[in-house]
Amino acid sequence: MNIIKKVLRENRKAWHVHLKYALWENRIGTKKSIGMSPFQMVYGTDVFLPINLSLPVIKLWQDANEDPNDVMRRINQIIKVQQNRVEVDVRLQKYQDNMKSLFDKKEKDREFLPGDLVLKWDVRKEDPGKHDKFDHLWFRLLRIASTEGKNSFLPENLDGKFFDTPINGCYLKHFMQ
Repeated sequence: MNIIKKVLRENRKAWHVHLKYALWENRIGTKKSIGMSPFQMVYGTDVFLPINLSLPVIKLWQDANEDPNDVMRRINQIIKVQQNRVEVDVRLQKYQDNMKSLFDKKEKDREFLPGDLVLKWDVRKEDPGKHDKFDHLWFRLLRIASTEGKNSFLPENLDGKFFDTPINGCYLKHFMQ
């Protein structure tokens, strides 16, 4: 669960006092999708909390002994940040591919052929309170013009006017006459 939601739920009356700690935790916590914290992405270094004041001094002293001058040290830091970003891009792509494969396992193929008549789901009225009891949520009679991908279809109106973007098959159903 998101740490901010958790803190706000646990501290309903004094949420404004605890919010800054939740935000700090959110910024320094390691994100599963990228494998590092947002703080590490931006600054290229681990987070040192104010409690451990001696550790940043030791790190600074070690960095100063490694590089001959401030310019070289900064160049090395920039190179390290860039390497971290490349690693994050690779991890993120792997994570997205994994999420896509998990999603695709659950998705069922829709069998629409060009020329089939379909009804489109009204997504804007989907939420409760946005439609009345007897409103039709399946509306707009369309014809399938072509298949654009595994589960996306390019529809057209009955008068032959094409849509600009394809529609996902989960928002379409066959029209039975």
